Amino acid sequence: MNEWPIIHAERCDAREVQFTNDHAMIHLADERIMGVPLAWFPPIQRATNEQRRNHTCYGDTIHWHDVDDGIDLTAMLTGLYIVQVSQRNSRSEPHVPITWLYLDGGARRSGDIEGVPFVQDTRNFPQDIRFEDDNLIFDLADGRILCMPASFAPRLAKANDSQRMDFQRTGLTLRWEDLDEDINLIAMLTGFYDLDKPHPEPAVEKAEATTT
Repeated sequence: MNEWPIIHAERCDAREVQFTNDHAMIHLADERIMGVPLAWFPPIQRATNEQRRNHTCYGDTIHWHDVDDGIDLTAMLTGLYIVQVSQRNSRSEPHVPITWLYLDGGARRSGDIEGVPFVQDTRNFPQDIRFEDDNLIFDLADGRILCMPASFAPRLAKANDSQRMDFQRTGLTLRWEDLDEDINLIAMLTGFYDLDKPHPEPAVEKAEATTT
């Protein structure tokens, strides 16, 4: 059986990390940003600015050398991190979340099928949707933040706050009926989205000026 990747390798490459008071904001290759709560990574949270700068991005992982801690982007983008925040850095048995597969035929438990993409369900539910600095920002249920460029969903970007929160949810597919906009959060988190690309304007050839 050929295994499918869980996240899109090229689009999900980590390029740089910036910090707010509460989150590590990981900038991805396709201009999405994943915000990860610093409280989940105490060594990084306690690190100095100089220590935070001393990190290396290895595609889907980031390692901070001075504090010997790292962030696994596959786990952060899918919600499939295993250890609960309260159990992190402890010897207690890790909590294994219930995961679901999202296929054309419907959702099934991850133990029923192997080798296909899957995400954690309830952790990825959006609690709030807002628009800042040309980014649509999804505050997810567990404290992570997904920022995606406004160009990914232009009608939603132009809507007001009330319109953005007026959506119907089927699994992790969000539908804004009045805006005729759909977002599949699984695709948006994992990078397996298929955006409608605008058709380029026809090139206008400029005639060369001639003199006589």
